[in-house]
Amino acid sequence: MANPPDIGGNVRRRRQALGWTLETLAEASGVSAAMLSEVERALKNPTVKLSYEIARALGCSLTDLLEDTRPSAAIVVRAAARRSLVDPETGVARHTLSPEMLRRGLELVAYELPPRTSAGPMVANRAGILEHVAVVRGTLTLRLGEAAHVLRTGDGVTYTPDVTVEYVNDGARVCEFVLLADTSQARRDRT
Repeated sequence: MANPPDIGGNVRRRRQALGWTLETLAEASGVSAAMLSEVERALKNPTVKLSYEIARALGCSLTDLLEDTRPSAAIVVRAAARRSLVDPETGVARHTLSPEMLRRGLELVAYELPPRTSAGPMVANRAGILEHVAVVRGTLTLRLGEAAHVLRTGDGVTYTPDVTVEYVNDGARVCEFVLLADTSQARRDRT
């Protein structure tokens, strides 16, 4: 049998990252503070049910709780190694800049829009998502449903993508922008 995961250390790290005491976590999870203390110190292994209750209270999945999620001192993503998607018809490019942040509910991407192109309309996203766009170079027209926001180099906007979203470059030069999407509070449809 493989070595058991460091569930206690992961519980402690996640609890402390939230600024919670053992008592706060006990109240949120329904697991006693004494039991949580023993789990964190690796004196007891929690049952699957207790682990699930702890994970739910900490706002993560049971898998997240079982994985060792301590970040390395530095995770370098070289330009040649990043995941990119380039539309063969328009030349619109989307590059994932930090895949490690996805584990924390954050997505950081860079877009390049050639002159007079659009990334195409994207349907409304799940409730609870928050996005921020910052223009690095050029002029971007951000369409949010019926509203249009013109952003120039250095401009930024924060919005909820709960309507159709479209990134448009009406200009004669390339437009580059970064998008930060926070999905940590997104509601998941349960069926």
